[in-house]
Amino acid sequence: MKKFTFKLESVLSLRLHKERLVMQEVGALTQELARVKGVMADLEVERVEVEQNLGRRMGLGMSGAELQGVQSYIKGIVVRWQGEYALCEKVQRYLDAKRSELARCAVERKAMETLRDRQREAFLREQDEEQRKLDEETVLVHRAATARSRE
Repeated sequence: MKKFTFKLESVLSLRLHKERLVMQEVGALTQELARVKGVMADLEVERVEVEQNLGRRMGLGMSGAELQGVQSYIKGIVVRWQGEYALCEKVQRYLDAKRSELARCAVERKAMETLRDRQREAFLREQDEEQRKLDEETVLVHRAATARSRE
């Protein structure tokens, strides 16, 4: 009996490999996005703490130079936060694009798997039909041989 072979198996394997690569990229981007958001949260906490500390120190009295130094430090935190925010938006856009690509890869792979399954079903139906015909021929030959032996 013949064995089913899917002529586009290499294409299916390539699509599956590509889908796995894109899935890895989505995972890496998701981790990067979480890291950037964590840095942003840390910077926000640091900014709030410095501002609260500044308020307490101002109540105790501060020189203009000290005040200017703290304000510059706070401004540096805000600039770093803005940089991280811009990076966060960039990573999010890239992640969205990769998720769309992953969805497209999954659809392409599923289409190839459906084609393979349909071809396999057609092959099996064809094999069953060939076996049925062979069985019918065997029965007819057997009946003919039995009829001859009776004569």
